[in-house]
Formats: sequence, C-alpha cells, structure tokens
Amino acid sequence: MSLPEFSVKKPVTILMFAAGVILLGVISWSRLSQELFPPITYPQITVVSTYENAAPEEIEALITRPIEESVSAASNIRKVSSTSREGTSIVICEFNWNTNMDFAALNVREKVDLIKEKLPRDAEEPIVMKYNPFDSPIMILSVTSETGAVSPYELREISRRVIKDEIEKIEGVAQLVMVGGREREIVVELNQERLRAFSISISDIIELIKQANLNYPAGTIETSFYEYLVRTIGEFKTVTEMYDVPLLIKDRSEEEEQGQKEQLTEEEKERKKKVIYIRELGMVKDTLKDRASISRYNGLDNVSLSVQRQADSNTLAVNKIIYEKLKILRETLPDDVAIKVVYDQSVFISRSINELRDNALQGGILAFFILLIFLRNLRSAFVVTVGIPICILFTLILMFFSKLSLNMMSLGGLALGVGMLVDNGIVVIENIYRHRQVKDDPKIAAIDASNEVFSAVVGSTLTTVAVFFPLVFVVGIAGQLFKELALTVTFSLVASVITAMSLTPMFMSRGRAKKINIVLDEEKIIAERKQQQDKEGKFKGPIPYLVVIAIILSTLAVAGLSLKLLLSLDQEFMPKLDQRQFMIKVNMPAGSNLEATNLVIQKIEDRILSFPVVRDVTVNIGSSKESKMAGSVEVLGTNQANIIINLHSRPPKGIMNIFREAQPTDYERDISTAEFIQKLKDSLENIELENANLDYILQESVFKSVFAGSAPLVIILRGFDLENILIPAAKEVENQLGKVEGVYGIKNSLSPPSPEVKINIRKDRASLYQLTVNQVAAVAQAAIRGYVASKFKEEGREIDIRVRLRKEDREDFNKISKLFIFSPLGVSLFLEQVAYLSRGLGPTEIKRENKQRVIFVSANIYNRALNDIVDDVKKTVENIKQELPQNYDIEIGGENKEMEESFKSLKFALLLALILVYMIMASEFESLIQPLIIMFTVPLSLIGVSWMLYSTHTPLSVVVVLGFIMLGGIVVNNGILLIDFINIARKQGLGIFEAAIQSSKVRARPILMTSLTTIFGLLPLAFAVGEGAELRAPMARTVMGGLVTSAFLTLFVVPCIYIIMESIKEAFMRLLKTASAPEEDIVLLKTKKAIIDEIDVGPAGKAGLSASAKKRKAMDAGKQGEESEPYPEQGKDEKDKTPVFTDITKELTQRQIEALDDIRQSGRLTRLEYVVKFKVPLPIADRELEDMVVKGLLWVSGEGPHREYMLKPEAKF
Repeated sequence: MSLPEFSVKKPVTILMFAAGVILLGVISWSRLSQELFPPITYPQITVVSTYENAAPEEIEALITRPIEESVSAASNIRKVSSTSREGTSIVICEFNWNTNMDFAALNVREKVDLIKEKLPRDAEEPIVMKYNPFDSPIMILSVTSETGAVSPYELREISRRVIKDEIEKIEGVAQLVMVGGREREIVVELNQERLRAFSISISDIIELIKQANLNYPAGTIETSFYEYLVRTIGEFKTVTEMYDVPLLIKDRSEEEEQGQKEQLTEEEKERKKKVIYIRELGMVKDTLKDRASISRYNGLDNVSLSVQRQADSNTLAVNKIIYEKLKILRETLPDDVAIKVVYDQSVFISRSINELRDNALQGGILAFFILLIFLRNLRSAFVVTVGIPICILFTLILMFFSKLSLNMMSLGGLALGVGMLVDNGIVVIENIYRHRQVKDDPKIAAIDASNEVFSAVVGSTLTTVAVFFPLVFVVGIAGQLFKELALTVTFSLVASVITAMSLTPMFMSRGRAKKINIVLDEEKIIAERKQQQDKEGKFKGPIPYLVVIAIILSTLAVAGLSLKLLLSLDQEFMPKLDQRQFMIKVNMPAGSNLEATNLVIQKIEDRILSFPVVRDVTVNIGSSKESKMAGSVEVLGTNQANIIINLHSRPPKGIMNIFREAQPTDYERDISTAEFIQKLKDSLENIELENANLDYILQESVFKSVFAGSAPLVIILRGFDLENILIPAAKEVENQLGKVEGVYGIKNSLSPPSPEVKINIRKDRASLYQLTVNQVAAVAQAAIRGYVASKFKEEGREIDIRVRLRKEDREDFNKISKLFIFSPLGVSLFLEQVAYLSRGLGPTEIKRENKQRVIFVSANIYNRALNDIVDDVKKTVENIKQELPQNYDIEIGGENKEMEESFKSLKFALLLALILVYMIMASEFESLIQPLIIMFTVPLSLIGVSWMLYSTHTPLSVVVVLGFIMLGGIVVNNGILLIDFINIARKQGLGIFEAAIQSSKVRARPILMTSLTTIFGLLPLAFAVGEGAELRAPMARTVMGGLVTSAFLTLFVVPCIYIIMESIKEAFMRLLKTASAPEEDIVLLKTKKAIIDEIDVGPAGKAGLSASAKKRKAMDAGKQGEESEPYPEQGKDEKDKTPVFTDITKELTQRQIEALDDIRQSGRLTRLEYVVKFKVPLPIADRELEDMVVKGLLWVSGEGPHREYMLKPEAKF
C-alpha cells in the first residue's frame, strides 16, 4: 500500500500523525538550544606567557623562540605566529581545518611542558588555551559606584563575593571572568641606605621572608591509643607580624675594636652577630597592587564580569535565570553600588528569531495569495499552504534529534525554504485536478494522481537536496557556518515530500465527488492537433531553425554580459553587519604613562557621551594580569587604550512596523554606524589629543577578527634582519601601494620604539667578584620591580608579599647605580662597579611568523574590485621580492587570502553540485542528452542573479556563492517539468516544434506558480531590515533574481535548445537507419494518424469522438457487457466479483503473452505502444487487445489516444 493510498483510506491516522508532529514540534522548539551562530571551531591554540617588565627583545629570546621551536613539531600544524611585547609572549598555533582541537591542545601542552625548565625562573607558567573568536560571552555585567564612594578594591571584592560566586552556581554557566578594580598586595619597601648601613642585600630579605612564612609537617607521634600529627606552624597570622621578622647580622663596631689582635672562632663569630628586624630596614604596607590598567563604563570606574555559557546550554534560558538572580543580588548590595547589563546576547538572538519568524510568516502569506490567484480555489490553496507550518514543525523535530541549534543560519534555512515547501504540494494537487476530470470518485483520483507523480516529486526534491551535499567538502568558516542552513533546508524539503504525499491527497479526497472546472492540458493538446496539422507547413524549411538559433544566441550573449557584470561587482568574504558597535584604538606616543594616557582618553570619552545616539562607552587603558589570564590575546601597553562604543538600535522598519508610533529619539538614532563614525571624527578634530593616533574599527562582522590584519589587503614580509632589510622593504611596499588605484589607508604593523634604560653588565668585572649576569639581573629586578617572596593567607585567599625598594630609591637613576650587591666572596659593592646604565630606544613589540620576523602592511580599498587591485599589487610585490636576499619572502594575505580559499572551495562545491544534479536527472529521464538541455536553466538564472545583485548594490560574498549553489538545484525543476511534458507530447504524435510550443503554453502555469511562490516567499527575507538581515539577504536576493529570469526564459530558451538537440539527434539517427527503416516509419506515422483521426474537432474547438470512434465505443461496450463488467464498477456487491481462475495462455498469441508481461510490469499499455513494440498495423493491435479484454484479462480506461489497457487484479493465467 502506497503512502497516498494509506493516507486516503486512513484519514484519522494521518490527522493524528499531523497532530503528533505539531505537538513534538512545539516541544522541540522549546528544547532546542538557541545561539547567535552555529558552533564554530576555529583551529587555533594560543600559548600566553608572562614575564613581568621584561623588554620585547628579552621576551622573544628567552620565551617566544623556545616555545615556537617546541610547538612547531605538533601534528597538523599549519602556521605558528607570535607577538613579543613588554612582559608578555603570545604564540598562536593555527592547525589544519577539521583537526580535533582537544587532541591538538593536549599535543601543544606536551610540547610546552618539555621546555618549561628552559624558561626564566621568574616567568609565570605558560597558559595553553583553545582560543575561539566565536565563543563570545553571552552576557557582560558592569559593577560601578554611582557616586564614586566605593573604591575600586571594594568594588572588586563585592563583585567576587556577592556576584561572581552566585552566578557561577547557575546551571548552564561555565565560568564568569572578572576584570577591573584593584587587588590587595602586601609590600615590603626597603630603605637602600639602611640596607647599605647593615651590609644587607635585598636578596637576603627575600630569602628571609620566604623562610619565615612556612607551615611544615614534622611527622607523627604514636601513643597507646592515638596517633598525633605534628606540624611546624610559622605562617604569618597578621600583616604586622612581618615587622618583627628577625635577621642576624655582624656587629661591625665590636669587630673593628678587636682588629687584628686575634682570630675569632666560628662560635665566637656567631655570638658576636647582632639581631635586627625588618621594621629597622623599611616599611610593611598592606596596600593595592600598582595600577597597570584602567577600566571604566560610561565614565565610572567599574568591574566587568563576562559570563561564558556551557556547551549545549540554551542562551535565552540561562540569561533569563541570570536576570532573576540579579534582582535578588541587587537587594544585598550597598546603595551606592549598581549592576548594569552592558551586553546581552539573548536580546540579539531573540530579535533575530522574531525577525525570521516574521519573514517566514510574511513569505507564507504571500505564497498563499499566489496560489489563490493561480488555482482560483480557496480550499485548494489552503490545503497546499497548511503544509508549511507542518513542514516547519517536522523540521524542528529532526533538528532536535540531530542536535542542531536555533541560530541565524538554521532559522535562515527555514525562512529560505518557505516558498519551496509548497512546490511539491502544487505538483500533486494539479495532477489530482487532471485525474478528477476522468474519474468520478475523488478518492481514486487522489490516490492515482499522487502515485503517478510520486517519482517526479521525489526526483525534483533530490535535485534540490543534492546541491547541499557538496557543502560537506567546503572547509573553513564557510563550511561550518552554512552546514546547519543546508541541513535545515534538506529537512524541510524531505518534510514537504511527506506532507505532499499524505496530507494533500487526504484532504483532496474529502468532499463531494464533483469534477473540477479546470481545462485538462493534455487533452487540449490532442484536441488542437488537427488544427495544427494544417499549419505544419510553417515549421518546415530553414526559417524556424534560424529563429530558434537567434533566440539561443541572443540569450547566450545576454548571459555573457551578465557574467561580466557579475565579475565586476565588489567582493567581500562575508556580508557587512551593522552591529551598532565600533571600537577606537588609541595609541599615545611610545613611553606615555598610564596617567597621561588616561587624561587624553577622558577628553575623547566625554565627547562621545555627548551624542544622544550613544548607548554606552566602555574604556580599557592598559592590560591587567586578569585580562591576560581571561584569554585575551590583545595586551595593551600603558600608552594604549581601547574605547568600545555601543549605539542605540535604529528605529524599527519594515511591513510589520508600519503602524508603529514614531518616537522623539527616532530622528537622532536613525543613523548608520559608519555615518556616526564620520560625524565623531569631525567632532574630535577640535580637541587637543597630545599627538594620539586614533584608529576607528567598525565591527562589521563577527568573523573580521579572525583574519590577519582585519583589512581587505595585507602584505606580509618575512625575514630575520628587521632593521636593515625588512623595515626598508616595508617602506618600499607602502610607497608602491600608494601608486595603485583604489588603495587607501596604508599602514604597517611596526610600533614606534619606546624609551628604555639598559643595565649593561661588565662581565669581566663581575667575574672578579664571582658574580654572574643572572645574579646581577636578579638583584636589579627585585629592587626595581620587586619580587614576590611569599603569600599571605587570609580567609582562604592568597595575597602576594612583594619585596622591593621604596619609591624614591627605585625611580632615581643615580640611586639605581648605587644599588647594593652582596658578593659570594663576602664583599659588598655597588651596581655601578660591575655595570653601567644607558638610555635608548627599543622595539615596542616584535612579530614573528613561522620562526621568522614579520611586518604586516595593510590597506583598505575603494571604487575597485578587490581581485583587480590584488592583480596590480602582485606585480608590484614580485618586483620588490626579486630584490630581497635569499630566505626573505613577501606574501599577500588578509581577508583576500581567506576569501580566495573559501571561494575556491565553494567553486568546487558548485561544480560537484551540478554534476550530482545531472546524474539524478539522467537517472530520471534515462537519457544523457536531455539532462544537458535542462542544465541550460542554470546560466539562464545567472542573468537574473547579476542584475539583482547589481541593482541592490550587493557585493559578491560566500553567502552569494552559496545562494547560487542552492539556485542550481531549484531552477532545474522548471526544466524538468518542461522537458517531461515535451516527451509526453511527442509520444502522443506531435512534431518537435509543435510539442515544444504547446508544452511551453501548458507548463507556463505550473512553472510560474512554483517559481512565484518561492520568489514571494523569499521577498521579506531579501529586503528585511532587522537584526542580522544583512547576513541572510544576499542569499535570498541571489535565489530570487535567478528564479525571476529562469522562470520566464526557461519557457522560451529550453524548448529552442531541445529542438536543436533533438533535430541533430534525429538527423544523425536517420543516417544510421537500415533500408527497412523508412517502411517502419511510414507504418508508425499512419498508426499515429489513425489514432488521432478518432477525435473530431467541432466548430468550438472542443474535442469529441468521431463517428468511427463512437462505433468502436459501442462495440467495446457491447463486448464488455456480454463478457465482463468495466473495472472498477461502483455499487457491485463483493459476491459478484468472483475471481476468475482461467488458464487460457494456450489461446493467446506470443505477442499477447509478451504484452501481458509488459502490462504487469508497467501497469498499462496503449495501442500505439503495442504497434511500436510488435511492429503490427493498428487493426491487428486493436483486435488482439480487444481479444484480451473479452477474455477477462484486461480492462479499458479512457477514449481515443488516452485509451489504455490495464490488467485486471482478479485475472489469473
């Protein structure tokens, strides 16, 4: 039992199935994880190492290079790049796509562990993290003091105790990263004069505190009944205890009085030592760590809390719980402390989902009205349209079990498929119309019609689904990003086949058995056959072929011009999104301290906040240790700052908001982010910014941060000698880029050198005192930066105890040169005795790639296509490259490189998709030529794509290419419908020209109907203005534009190509025919004419039976009345339908036996097919077929050319 037959016979079961789909679909919707984008794994591992206050050159030599050498041996690694800045080393390992990043991270950790012992002793342990630029926090909170009465330290403590610990308990929250505020630190500040007076080195004090602050296990003592644990307790209980830490020193005065009189024994020396305390050498301060960064929100000092979610958690649900928790926490906070939600990803997600829901709803409504216009039947239009929500809910069920999430891509796939969901229903319902013209029972008509088009519906759906299969071979971000879109479209199309084959026949089989007033297309062709026969002369000779060729050539010319127009469009990797956010990177002159930078930033901050369109401003000056540990690979110096500006959303637009009441702020907020940036630039020109350099970065895409340089064009120069070769070459590249048309905003990655003081150690003098370079450097480091000697434990927290010189001693160059050093020989000396100080300039940061130093030269483009500019730049680069020494290289990278790789992968996917579509059609038509004819619909769609993108100013992007791939599977369905009917018409005896013309007329309605429903279904998506619409609109526009031209041109061009191809084929076959072939052709032609002559065409042009046909019908009816009843017969009892068990094969001819076998396999046989198969005249075919009817083996359906012979189910032979 087929699915349509089951659906018609068991309607309650189908209704329950539909109800189950609705129920499970709603449940799946509530349980699906909701995200901004699909899970994207970026193949990158980052190793961050910290060595406080070390210069970039020392960082490179001591940390970066050893780590690079080690991790370069990891498996599947593609590139190793690094940045060495003051106090920080960042090594980025990029792996091949599809690498298992969990195993990659373990591999990198193993490599780093091998070289830990080679790193400086004071450097912190390297942190290996799987950095993913797409794992953005789901929420960012800002904790501020409204009046400033709460100090930054208190803000941080409140955030840690009250907020962080509570929110991390929420299910679905992975961690909460806290940045900002200030941390407590205990500092032992020593007086250099006092140290010199007592001949004590700062290293002695460090070791003293380290040894004094210990708890140490001593073992156990066993008694008769108990075992006691013995511990040595020495840790500091209070800060004041540190003042009383004793230190033994020599009593210099007594030793001088003793002179040379006697030699003291070791015991006497110890007795002569004097006890002093730390309070005599300096001060112990319970204070805050030196400020390395400043964080503000809307002008107020703040603590920022970034919430990271767990995998597979629902962002909307988690954020809802966080909001509820914040309501409770706000009641426990001091009155002056406020918690504000700076960023909430769930808002963007919910807006995007609502926009897509509205787009799908609008598209469904438009598709319904298109169906109503064409079908002119409200019930039929409703039956087709009701399948849309059923298909969507069915898709949600499949998404749930496939562990997909609701995001912009998966929901975009659903919205794209809305218009296509009705196509299968249209094909089925139109065929049901045809069958109800000849069958009185609507149930039989629905079953037969649905079964008849089952293979065609599945075939056309497979061609659409097949284009998405090659996406599994697309690598990179594009492959991961659009995987879920492809799956949702596939799921929805599969659901549409099930719906069309179950719900549609079930609904259409209900109601009264009346014929529908629709003209039967196939009968119309046959009815007009005689009229066209009189006109056959106009299709003879060369003129019709010249017209056909002219149509084909003119179409190809237009397609060529359209292709040229398409290639001239601007190119970009991903569509630009107006996220209402941008960043200003501020670089003060090298060497500027934190306070100087802060003064300039405050001026910029105040000016930005004066604009009403600005929602909030977040300022980060410098980088704290927390930001490094939180996974940020961008480390700012004290002269650098990032200002992140969020703008208010633009006033809502679109058809769903036409009745919205205008707000007073709409005018001020109705400005794009790019326009506001220009407005802000003009405003800041009047402010004195102390030579600060401002770089405006528009957050046009979440993917932009992934690409090197974040610019369309990046030139990478690699080598070893930075000063003498790379820097001059980079300047030459900049000069040459300035001469290329369409290039602007040229800059390099070199930072201006920063001032530094170098302590140059005289190794020969140091060796005289048995001092090593490391010992001298350690004393200098401890004195200036300080050394964390131990940890003070309080309430479960560990607080650093830092030992260093007091401020006045470590900020005076003269006093630094007088730094006291204790030699292993027991001699005390000053730093200036073994080293000298010099001032100079040093690099701010050093970039490396694949173990070589690199310089990036980036540029923006305008008024020219990126690929044209790249061609000009390649010539320039080649000339400079030839002048470089061996082992130096220049490469073009950046967004252009990523775009080229993705386009190359997508081109392969497009080619593979077209091959798969061809293979499916070849299997469906059992022909190698006709699928090629249908494939011409693809270049026809190119015309509409080009002009649609050009008129809407849509650049070429990965999304556009994906839309074209999708289009390749859609437009061929129009060609399938047309070629299939041309084949039917030719089997009915029409010539090539007649079949092509009449098929175009007949199939215009279903082709236009299916195309227009898809076009209007995509219309709201193509011109949407909501959240994330920029990412989905290019694909919708591509499909729309292609369908518009393909739908109309297919009706003209494809028949012309069919005529040419078939004419060539027939001419070739005539050359191969044998001498007997002409006689057979004449017989066949006469047979066709004899069949067609059974139809009379009246004055009104209506078909009716001729006199001879009526006589044959009466004869047939008489025979059937005598021998058997027509099948099936309504109103007969089951007892009258007694099976006939007759073995009459001996009474049949061999032709009749073979014909019965053919009917058993194919289901039916016409007289023309009998004539062609057995090469007998029509009268013989009539007689032998009627003989089998009389014997009760066959039953007859239809009249004239539609007369078909089918096997009776009860017949046995």
